[in-house]
Amino acid sequence: MKWISEHKFVLSICGAFITLLVFHYITSEKKTENIGVTAEELAVSDIEDGEEKEVETSEIFVDVKGAVNNPGMYEAKLGERVMDIIERANGFTDNAAQDAVNLAERLKDEMVVYVPREGEEQVKAAGEKEKGALVNINEASTAELLTLPGIGEAKAAAVIDYREQNSGFKEKEELKEISGIGEKTFEKLMDLITVD
Repeated sequence: MKWISEHKFVLSICGAFITLLVFHYITSEKKTENIGVTAEELAVSDIEDGEEKEVETSEIFVDVKGAVNNPGMYEAKLGERVMDIIERANGFTDNAAQDAVNLAERLKDEMVVYVPREGEEQVKAAGEKEKGALVNINEASTAELLTLPGIGEAKAAAVIDYREQNSGFKEKEELKEISGIGEKTFEKLMDLITVD
């Protein structure tokens, strides 16, 4: 006891030092854990940000058909308009029904821009249909079939040949009998077509 009372000051300093060491150890452990979590969160955040940037700046693809000089699939950017993609297809042909196309419409991925010829049965510009309107594959013209994603002139002709040879389609799934229309293409079409 006498020794403790004589060295009380030294012991209190040692106690304080040990307390500080323990406190420092505990707080540094927590900081390390927090830094690890923050780094992971930042990594995830960076990935998510990168994905968002990719989506925002991603290229889209538009199928240009009908009365244009160079029909085909073209790369475009979100925000561009129908007139931009028609210029890329080297403009209208001499017999194009230009008034039937909404040149100011903004482009979307997988969009079909169909330019009808003069005197051809008119369909909505750029492949648009009335809201909720389905394409009846038993009655649709070539122009109407071309408004469907994944259907080009060859497939449209094949659809018409099939329905003539088989007295029409009994069900939508019969489209898969046509060469070039597989499961993936059919999935894009099934909600846009009818056989009524």
